[in-house]
Amino acid sequence: MIRALFRSGIAVAFAIFAARQLFYGGRDLARYNKMREMSGDPPLGIPNGKKPETNSAARTTNPFVMLASVPSDLAHYLKMKSM
Repeated sequence: MIRALFRSGIAVAFAIFAARQLFYGGRDLARYNKMREMSGDPPLGIPNGKKPETNSAARTTNPFVMLASVPSDLAHYLKMKSM
């Protein structure tokens, strides 16, 4: 009985943690897309229907390119924030 109670507690804690991460992750994604919009890039996850011609267009279709571009986007954001 104690083992079941312990496992249930862990499951509830994990569910609460996952829900908070999804909630705050959605907010952060909206903020990140606004930042991309200010710099002229399309939002994440929206393919343009054509073959990507620029690096910013490739980021929306190729997750590896998008992940590789996060550091440069972060540097760009911090530079804008410091102005």
